[in-house]
Amino acid sequence: MLSVILKDWKSHSIPLGFLGLAIAMFILTPIWAWEWYHAPFSGFLIEPNNVLSQISGQGWQGKASGLQWSDRLLALNQTPIDNTGQMYTFLRENGWRDFKATFYRTSDNSTFTITITPARAQTRDLVSLFIIPYLVGFTSLAIGFWAYRLRPDFRPTRAFAIFVSSVALLTSTFLDMNTTHRVVLLWALSLPAAGAAVGYLALMFPQELPIIRRWPFLRWIPFLIGLILATFIARDILLPPNPYAYIDSWRWGYVFIALGILSFLGTLTGRVLGDSSPIVRQQSRVIIFGAALAFLPILVLYLLPIGFQNAVPEFRPELLFPPLILLPLSVTYAILRYRLLDVDRWLSRALTYVLTTSAALLLFFLLLNGASFVFQQTVETDDPFVVAAYLLILVIAFSPLRNLIQRAIDRVFYRSQADYRRILTNLSQSLVVTPDIDRTINLLQTELDRALTPEKFIIFLFEDDRQLYVPFSAQFETDRVFQPGDPLTKLLSQATQPLWLATGSPLPSELQHEPGMDCEVFVPLRYEGRLTGFMALGQRRSGEPYTSDDLEFLTAVAGQSTLALENARLFQNLRHTLDETLEMKNLMDDIFASVATGIITTNVEHKITVFNHAAEQILGIPLQKAIGKPIELALPGLRIQEIAQNVMQTSSASEGKEFTPKLSSDRGELVLRVSTSPLKDAHLATKGATIVFEDLTENRKLEKERQVIHQTFGRVVAPRVRDRLLSNPASLDLDGARTLVTVLFADLAGFTSFSESNVPEDVFAVLNTYLDIAAQAILEQEGTLDKFMGDAVMAMWNSPDPQDDHAMRACRAAINLVNRTIDSHKNYANPAFHRIFRVGITTGYAMVGNVGTSELFNYTVIGDTVNLAQRLQASAQPGQIFIQKDTFEIVQNQVEATQMEPLTVKGRASSVETYLLRGLK
Repeated sequence: MLSVILKDWKSHSIPLGFLGLAIAMFILTPIWAWEWYHAPFSGFLIEPNNVLSQISGQGWQGKASGLQWSDRLLALNQTPIDNTGQMYTFLRENGWRDFKATFYRTSDNSTFTITITPARAQTRDLVSLFIIPYLVGFTSLAIGFWAYRLRPDFRPTRAFAIFVSSVALLTSTFLDMNTTHRVVLLWALSLPAAGAAVGYLALMFPQELPIIRRWPFLRWIPFLIGLILATFIARDILLPPNPYAYIDSWRWGYVFIALGILSFLGTLTGRVLGDSSPIVRQQSRVIIFGAALAFLPILVLYLLPIGFQNAVPEFRPELLFPPLILLPLSVTYAILRYRLLDVDRWLSRALTYVLTTSAALLLFFLLLNGASFVFQQTVETDDPFVVAAYLLILVIAFSPLRNLIQRAIDRVFYRSQADYRRILTNLSQSLVVTPDIDRTINLLQTELDRALTPEKFIIFLFEDDRQLYVPFSAQFETDRVFQPGDPLTKLLSQATQPLWLATGSPLPSELQHEPGMDCEVFVPLRYEGRLTGFMALGQRRSGEPYTSDDLEFLTAVAGQSTLALENARLFQNLRHTLDETLEMKNLMDDIFASVATGIITTNVEHKITVFNHAAEQILGIPLQKAIGKPIELALPGLRIQEIAQNVMQTSSASEGKEFTPKLSSDRGELVLRVSTSPLKDAHLATKGATIVFEDLTENRKLEKERQVIHQTFGRVVAPRVRDRLLSNPASLDLDGARTLVTVLFADLAGFTSFSESNVPEDVFAVLNTYLDIAAQAILEQEGTLDKFMGDAVMAMWNSPDPQDDHAMRACRAAINLVNRTIDSHKNYANPAFHRIFRVGITTGYAMVGNVGTSELFNYTVIGDTVNLAQRLQASAQPGQIFIQKDTFEIVQNQVEATQMEPLTVKGRASSVETYLLRGLK
């Protein structure tokens, strides 16, 4: 949820703001209600501008004194009262003493005064005016927040959050609106907010109207109307043109909510009667049912009289607020039903038990009234005969009544269940007939289509040869295959139940980047503890979600069909293997002709019976001059006659004898490795010999080249680089080539004076320690050690092995070199031994190759790039790393560096742009 909100925080700011306001009111209003409950009560409630509220309770002194709605409080004990703050200050100071209250009545334009004795607010008043509205608002907010938490990316969910927050504000601050007016403006502004939100839902939920798809901006009309209405409401409370102006603006707020409710119900009815999808029609029916129960009391008893009769009836919060819970409950159910497994079954059972309990209570009162009518006397509820008769009827009729109600609810709201037992029985009888995989797939397709009507059904079975899960389907074609290591197959191999991926719900983290997840349910097929395949089912054609019963049914189907599918899979693999064997037999004659190894076979008379094409190419002898001839005559210089004879005599093989035959061919000197083995018949009798020889001539040439490479790079590059060069020595040009390289120069600052003041043994030990640190830092980054020069070291990157990040490798090596040098100081107690490198790094083109004689040479780099690196190193202070501008431009996004003043270096007319390398990002 948090990631979704942060990704699009602007669209979530308003609903989160409403939710935050509602939560704040739920914290503050209990404190205000407690203060009001323990303060002296004047016997009447008051609205903005000191106008009396139409709400009146039993025994309230205001109503008994003849006060009417719209009477306006002017003074208390002849003290003018301008607002509720002054009124409650007076009540606290006056205490429980009588006081005189002066009012103005608009009906006859008169002023009158009554005497009021303060009383304590009654508990039933606190319950009806605060506790019941508070609980209703809290429940609505909790339900709405739950829906918002599960579907924050759904636009109607955000509007729904605004609506439930507005309802929560209207209910939680209802007492404050009629008493202290701390947040009366917030209460009043909640009216247009609630109306705008429910109007938005009418246009967008459960599916946006066609006109909104064509003109999306129209969905903001309810909020625009609500904003205009909120402006007038705020004016009439903060800067009222007359004390009664707020009544008209509030009335328009009530009308706005009523029109929003009617529009919501109307559009839902249109979706039910129209050509919407089954899911949309089902969601609409549920919301209509919940909204009708929620709004019917407040619509008929309060909102419609206000809007059409120009009258404000007494508002009964204890009667009108509780049904409002049903709307957020029904909308949340419609939003989440197709996301949460079996939420429909939970609610259908809950509704069944609620209606059954209501019917049982109704039966008891009917029985009680019937007995009273028959016996012409009042029968008490604890009469033993009535109780006994009721229990007898309840025992007999409860289960049939519950089943009847359950079936009625299922017919109205839910689908009927498939006969899973019959389908499983049919499968168990039919799957054992034949191991034909196509017939098995067709049978499963037919039965599952009859039970669940999936849009798609595919079975993936493991193929041993390719080590893949390949698809099989009777109606759908797909080229999608899965490997054992794919996220889906790994998840299924660990799953104990079918994997259900509900439409609209986020995928598991393992499958977030898995392409083509166009199925909803995946059922693993296991045989002897391993995943031999899985079934994949698409959405249901009816639009209904899969339930736990459906998934249990699929588990049972998988258990019954696994053995049949495994037999079919093995039969398929066996048939495939047989086809391959026959194909292999037909190709055997071509094998000898296609292999690169020379193959010669002889019979018991030592005559050549097989002489393949590779043998012709290697030995330079045509087939016609070898086939059918004794081996000693056909191949006089090969000297393997004795080996062949020994094989036939001992019936044992010989391997890997290497020699250089002298043949009169154009290839020159050959290097061959010869292996021999006896040819035996079915009775294991030796019938000849097989001579196999490999041409090692080119390999020996490459080995000589590898020796040159090893001699050149064995001690100056990292082992990984050396191995890569040795794996393809022919691709390396050692004669010199112009190459883009990064060069590093580093020397120990002050080492000359150090060597003059210390004994040679210490100088060599310290020097070797620091140079070893430098070499390790360079080789770790796969650099090439060009040379050591006294107390200095030179290295390069991007040659001889290409490296895309050669500049970055040099920077990392330099940083490691300096840091490790500093860390090594702890190994020397003598501060004079504490030496540190200064480093220069450049990038550019230079000549790279072998320099020297054919016997004594060095692989090095030459050019201005090298000279500049040495000049930068000489300009650096101990511990500093100077890098050239070209190097910095390559690595600037990966390092932290500071531009220095341009350096004037020896040998260059112009200054050099230089950067001080400080570290890595």
